[in-house]
Amino acid sequence: MVVLPATDMHLSGRADRVNIRRGIAPVRELLDAGVRTGLSSNNVRNGFTPFGNADVLDIALFLAQTSHLGNPEDFRQLIDMVTTGAADIVGAAEDYGVRPGALANLVVLDAATPEEALLARASRRFVLKSGRVVASTEVRTRLHRGPVSPVLLSEV
Repeated sequence: MVVLPATDMHLSGRADRVNIRRGIAPVRELLDAGVRTGLSSNNVRNGFTPFGNADVLDIALFLAQTSHLGNPEDFRQLIDMVTTGAADIVGAAEDYGVRPGALANLVVLDAATPEEALLARASRRFVLKSGRVVASTEVRTRLHRGPVSPVLLSEV
């Protein structure tokens, strides 16, 4: 089962005038019943979901907030839903993972743990496709001290 929380939330209860309903798939019940559950955003900036950027970590965090999935075990489950679980759902589990023989497709996140990557909306430091860096992100922080020029944090 693949749920679409952003689409569900945007489309549900549109005709309601009072006590507007917001529908969301019963993810906790699906997981508790042992149903392999994934998440996605198949609609991005269109009539079904005029928001978003197709980032599954953003959708996972949104799902956590709208489905009361707020404890460490829930966060680990959400990470599984966008990594190992997603690979299994789309039939790519055999080629998935960080190990010899796996495809060299990888997103390197600026976070110490998977849970921190989810909660902090970690930047994507590197994106690799077939072992080649196809995108990278650099983050710079400047401290401003009075009327003098900015100082790079790395210089402090």
